[in-house]
Amino acid sequence: MNATLRAFLIVVSLLALLLLGILGLGSSFLPLLTAFFLAYLIYPIIQKLEKKGISRNHSLISLFVLCSVVSLIILAIILPKLVQQSQSFISELPQTVNTLAIKISESANSLGISLSLDKEGVSDTINDFAQSLSAGSIKQISTTLKGVFTNLSDLFLGLLNLFMIPLFLFYVTNDYEKIVTNLKRLIPQSIAPKLNQYWSLGNTVLSGYVRGQILVALLLSVLYAAGLSLVGLKFGFVIGLIAGLLSIIPYVGFTLGFLTSLGVALANSESLGTYIGIVIVFTIVQALEGFVITPKLVGNKVGLSAFATLLALIVGGNLLGLPGMLIAIPTAALLKVILGDLIHEYQKVTATT
Repeated sequence: MNATLRAFLIVVSLLALLLLGILGLGSSFLPLLTAFFLAYLIYPIIQKLEKKGISRNHSLISLFVLCSVVSLIILAIILPKLVQQSQSFISELPQTVNTLAIKISESANSLGISLSLDKEGVSDTINDFAQSLSAGSIKQISTTLKGVFTNLSDLFLGLLNLFMIPLFLFYVTNDYEKIVTNLKRLIPQSIAPKLNQYWSLGNTVLSGYVRGQILVALLLSVLYAAGLSLVGLKFGFVIGLIAGLLSIIPYVGFTLGFLTSLGVALANSESLGTYIGIVIVFTIVQALEGFVITPKLVGNKVGLSAFATLLALIVGGNLLGLPGMLIAIPTAALLKVILGDLIHEYQKVTATT
């Protein structure tokens, strides 16, 4: 048996074992995958704590306790208000959209612009869409809850898988170096140097960017929610939280949050002070994000221009939807460097011919 055939059979055998393992894990595969992702994100923190003389086990336990306490505080303080405003926002969405459409139509007509957004025009279409959206959301939530509580076995497995994440995370983080080393051993020696170079680059971009963007989005959620609540915007808390979380995708959180805030303010006949407050909140938060928060937490990890970032988001969204937009920027940064490296190799080859 020649070496090429032998290598091929080994690769096929490993892939078959991997597939068998995934099938065997069943619903536990997603918690395991989540644990690997979380281990990848927190591993640098664990390393820093170890350099200060804190053992890995103690570091992990401390992080678990801290995250649990913070999560409980968030659930106790934020969740009740979030649920209450979300329910009110969904139930009032059709009327809000209808009122907004009528007011836009009246404003346009007063300026001499013929725009029919009343009940005989586009308003009905928007209203029907909003009703179907809110009704569909409520129906989906109700169906999900009904399925969970009527099927006790699924509920048990769901809770079990949820509690499996920290357990998997503990073991994966403990053996992180061994796992990475064993994975690198599977790389053919002929291409190992180049792949290691790309791995190092990808690690720098992904770990820094993803970790930083998550922190940025969480911080922006707090700032937007607090700011819009302070200016007295109806549903300001839930709009701010969603706008901040959507900020993990550049431009999306700010754009949707700002337009939604103005729409809700117009539909509810808010005072001029509310509009000024909305503009001030988004201006200040955007300034903080651009000049303080993002440079400190993310920095220039990706090295993409604003135009390249926009193109990457469009391509990612068209190819994979929302998940594509989430991974578009770090993927584009990696492809940029890989493309530059390939062009450099091509120039070296053509220069010698």
